[in-house]
Amino acid sequence: MSSYNRYIRVRLLKNPSFLALVAFLCATALVGLPKVSTLKNKFKEKNQRLSALSNEIESLRLGQRIQAAQISRQNASYKSQRKRDNILNPVFQITGDSAVGSAVLVKHVVTEDESYYIALSCYHVIRDILEEQDGTEIESIFEQNREQALFLSGTMIAYDAQVDLALLRIDTELDLGRVASLAPRTRDKVIDTFTEIYTVGCPLGTPVQATSGEISREDWTMEDEDYWMVSTPAYFGNSGGGVFLAETCELIGIFSKIYTHGAYQPQVITHMGLAVPIDIIHDWLDGIGFDLSKR
Repeated sequence: MSSYNRYIRVRLLKNPSFLALVAFLCATALVGLPKVSTLKNKFKEKNQRLSALSNEIESLRLGQRIQAAQISRQNASYKSQRKRDNILNPVFQITGDSAVGSAVLVKHVVTEDESYYIALSCYHVIRDILEEQDGTEIESIFEQNREQALFLSGTMIAYDAQVDLALLRIDTELDLGRVASLAPRTRDKVIDTFTEIYTVGCPLGTPVQATSGEISREDWTMEDEDYWMVSTPAYFGNSGGGVFLAETCELIGIFSKIYTHGAYQPQVITHMGLAVPIDIIHDWLDGIGFDLSKR
């Protein structure tokens, strides 16, 4: 260090103003240190709070996702149970020696004197069963929601060969479960090609089952009778079973016929079935004076 620099340094150290300035600056720095430390602590606390809040938000979001999944499963379970109650339970098998078919419960009557059910089916199915045996009773088999099949007897109380419809009466005090809800006549106005449906029956005499599809044609005519063509897969034994509107689970038709191809060994075209439409059903029931709304 040069003599001049030492001289300046000595003069500054002896200068009261300089010493006061240095003291002030040191004091200011010392006072600022705890403030900086305090700010750091505050920032740290805020970051911790933000982190805790972020974790809480994520936990709430996870809880909402779990709850939404549970609600979705509950809704799916409810919809499945609703379908089982409204479209599977009302349908049952009717059988003879070899002929088999299906029928749909549409009314339950309980009075002081009697208890019975009314079912819709196809006339040709009941005709074929009765031709195989002596008597007028139709064996009816109920398997849905039962550990063992329930065998009851039904009797045909009305029929029309032209429209291929018939009514069965089953006398029993047993609870056969929910009957089908026949759609009102006005429902025909909203049913069109591509309307989603379920066809429910007992193909080949198997327990009741449902297949899904659509109305393929709403203006199909065979032997001067009007039908719906449906794409729901079906087979022999489905005749007499129900066609249900997928949206409401209402009964909108009775499955009647299925197309086959070939004369020597006919092949069943499972997606070309014919169903009696809801308006034809109402016309026939009105014509015979039968009111499903009355109990």
